[in-house]
Amino acid sequence: MALVLFTILLWTATATLGAIAFRRSDGTFARGLRDAAREAVFIAPRLCIGILGAGFVAALLPADLVSAYLGAGSGIVGLAGASVAGMILPGGPVVAFAVGAAALEAGAGHGQVVSFILGWLLLSSNRTLVWEIPIMGTRFVLFRMVLATPIPLAIGYFISLLAN
Repeated sequence: MALVLFTILLWTATATLGAIAFRRSDGTFARGLRDAAREAVFIAPRLCIGILGAGFVAALLPADLVSAYLGAGSGIVGLAGASVAGMILPGGPVVAFAVGAAALEAGAGHGQVVSFILGWLLLSSNRTLVWEIPIMGTRFVLFRMVLATPIPLAIGYFISLLAN
């Protein structure tokens, strides 16, 4: 239901902004369409590959190993393992959420999947190496990483308590 509501909200916002741009009659609407087409051409192949790769990961996840190492009873070791897996997972949200959903279906605990998603979100090694260190500097990134590292574990632990 939430997905439907957010989709309707996104379509409404887009239509409203398009109508505003069209009413300006200064070429804003045409520029917006050109920019959108350029972004679509850039993003669409990556999105397709991400979805395809996530589908393969989901199909190849061994349910017995997932439930043993990342199941609800795996404790802090499972939370830490999920957080590290999220940290090293390349790709964007399409991949991360698809892998998280597949892990849930394969028997991972809710807290472990939350730790995985937060590990990907807060500690992504790909984003850190490619973007953060070159732009923000090593000292800042190390400080941020030290502060962010316990968050996936702590929130995953609390989710585990609530889910049981």
